[in-house]
Amino acid sequence: MTSLDSLLRPQRLLALAGALLAAAALACGGGGKDSGTPGQSSTESPIFTPGRGQEAGVPPEVEDELRNILKQWGTRDARIAYRINTVSAGVEEQADLLFQWRPSLRQWRMDISVAGGESGSIINDGGALYLCDDAEHVCLKFREEESPVAPLPFVDDSQALADPSLVADSVLGRLREGRTQVSSRTIANLSARCFTSTGVGRGVLEKLEVCFAVETALLLRAEALAPAQGGQQDRSLFEATQVGSDVASDAFRPPYEVVDTTTPEAEGTPQGS
Repeated sequence: MTSLDSLLRPQRLLALAGALLAAAALACGGGGKDSGTPGQSSTESPIFTPGRGQEAGVPPEVEDELRNILKQWGTRDARIAYRINTVSAGVEEQADLLFQWRPSLRQWRMDISVAGGESGSIINDGGALYLCDDAEHVCLKFREEESPVAPLPFVDDSQALADPSLVADSVLGRLREGRTQVSSRTIANLSARCFTSTGVGRGVLEKLEVCFAVETALLLRAEALAPAQGGQQDRSLFEATQVGSDVASDAFRPPYEVVDTTTPEAEGTPQGS
């Protein structure tokens, strides 16, 4: 019989995963010192640099470039390892996240390992969502539309994940709150274009940056930097360290016993082979 604690543990993991992704989604910044990422170099080549007193917004040529890149969003399978680092009010959180995505079947999976030992997975098999805890070997099943966690920064849900125009609108909506420029970088050994907005939301964020792979539109980096206060600076960093396209055929199958929360009385049922 599934214990109450085994049901609560995945929910605690979900809360922590949601907090990390919310920070990385740039709703609020996390700050801290920079840490190098293997395989990353940066070559700045701005095509628009706002002058002092420039009004907030995204220049038309920058918006056109972003939308053109995102036309490739969701056109191929992806397997991306991310490093998440957030600091808020002096409290640091770190996590490793493996994101696997099969857009043709509307399937995605996040494997999360939080510094301190907790780990688990959030799986959308194209019809339902599963929250799985590695310590308890149990998965909670939810309806897809009840997903409490966004798949990626700037992506609210599975519907948005499947629509490049919604992703573009979400990113541009945030960038327009500040003064925007664009640059070229190499991240995880891929050519990327980075869209950087400063003075976001009338100073709520000092900097907001999002980087996409030039050829595939995969999200490679999202960063938010808040203004320094009291000697501390909140920051969020969500950055790819390795990118591939090899997604296992069983990647979206729950690995443990499933407890179906969509039924009136949730009962544990063994995971089918």
